Amino acid sequence: MTHDTQPATPDHWFARGNACAERGEFQSALDWFDKVREARPADAAVYNNLGSTLVKMERFPEALVRYQQAQALDPENADIHHNLGWVNEQMHRLEEAVLCYRQAARFGTMVDGSYNNMANCLQSLGRFDEAHEAYRRAIEIAPQSMVYYRNFVQSKRMTLDDPCFVSMQKLAQQVDSLALDDQAQLHFAMGHALGDLGQNDASFDHLLKANAIHRRSVNYNEEMTLGLFEQLPGLLTPAVLKAKRNLGDPAVSPVFIVGMPRSGSTLIEQILASHPQVFGAGERPDFGKALVNALARGVDDRHKINLDSLDDVSAAQLASLGANYVNRIHTEVPHAQRYQRITDKYPFNFINVGLIHLALPNARFIHSRRAPVETCLSIFSRIFQDVPFGYDLAELGRYYRAYDALMAYWQEALPEGVMIEVQYEELVDDLEGNVRRMLGHCGLDWDERCLAFHQTRRQVNTASASQVRKPLFRTSLERWRPAAELLQPLYDGLGPVLSGGLAGPAV
Repeated sequence: MTHDTQPATPDHWFARGNACAERGEFQSALDWFDKVREARPADAAVYNNLGSTLVKMERFPEALVRYQQAQALDPENADIHHNLGWVNEQMHRLEEAVLCYRQAARFGTMVDGSYNNMANCLQSLGRFDEAHEAYRRAIEIAPQSMVYYRNFVQSKRMTLDDPCFVSMQKLAQQVDSLALDDQAQLHFAMGHALGDLGQNDASFDHLLKANAIHRRSVNYNEEMTLGLFEQLPGLLTPAVLKAKRNLGDPAVSPVFIVGMPRSGSTLIEQILASHPQVFGAGERPDFGKALVNALARGVDDRHKINLDSLDDVSAAQLASLGANYVNRIHTEVPHAQRYQRITDKYPFNFINVGLIHLALPNARFIHSRRAPVETCLSIFSRIFQDVPFGYDLAELGRYYRAYDALMAYWQEALPEGVMIEVQYEELVDDLEGNVRRMLGHCGLDWDERCLAFHQTRRQVNTASASQVRKPLFRTSLERWRPAAELLQPLYDGLGPVLSGGLAGPAV
């Protein structure tokens, strides 16, 4: 005799869906939740769980629909409004996200996360006073959540009597009693706040502690990462780049702004996006996703790319890769056909420059550069979601040196006119001259609005959201440096050329 082991009730199906979602079996989770939905079409919870599973699969438009269905069935549920805010935020619909987070705060009680996320969105929209108010509310509700302090102080210059700073000072006196992640968050917050207050030695002491603690939780394989950088010139040789030129997708709109984080790329995009024929799409990891898709494709091997034999890559494979990227961007950019150029400032596209050129031969690159030590110190002062190399000065210096070598190769190997380099310090010194050069590189007519970039209203989803809404001043070039002995690991990682001769003897 055989027994039917399939769960027999919607409650069992719901539990099975949750278990599958926790194990990462997302399609199975969707199947179970859909089975519940058919049996209980008025159950808001199942629509909410469908939405959350689709978010994990990065199917954001579908998730939005499911969350909206859940909200219609349970309109005063704070969690559902928060989830609606989150998916809108992932889709770069920040105005809508703010409204959803406000509703979550209205209907919920302990909604500090909704206030924090709301503040992040408001900051990206340039609504700084509202953002600061929302951060303060998050801190009031959850004064032991150190990440809220860090977010707040990175958005607003502190004063000694600011209640937030006073609270941070008290917390810092008992920092060792906090969980390690909270210790790191508080040290980063104190480092930033004290730096704004001119207490530079104390600031850097906190940053050293913050980075040392945070580095313990970061998974970074330096040998593999730097090894990849060394391999790329051998895979994408000048001969390959020449032989496969003009085989990819013919799209003319993409402009890739590449370089290290904190090198001025947000400023460059803000300047270009002030032009009426340019849409600033922000940091888009879509080419990497399109490349992963091309590498992993199993159904249609005609479009599968083998990085180890790029001599054999076909026009169809390159065109498919380029088209995949363009389609992903156009899905996110409203009325994309209106714009002559669409910028993508995901900095780590510097790794993919050669492949991007083959897949999108009409794309243009702008390499954003800033003085190496200044760039590294700016990275060292913050937590980044996708910067695993930034929390140890020696690792940071070695990464920068490998990046610099790879960019030198791309600059030499690409055809003339494909990539220009914009030095941040020179941009500050001669704004108009460099703006004219960038517009010319992108085939755009001159437009005075690019000089008034700080007046342009648009979303800026990076740590530089407030800086690019201010005019340029030479004071932005002047950064205090810690004592040389504290920075020696960085200098040694960079090497003598990039460190200005401050590195020790080569080993």
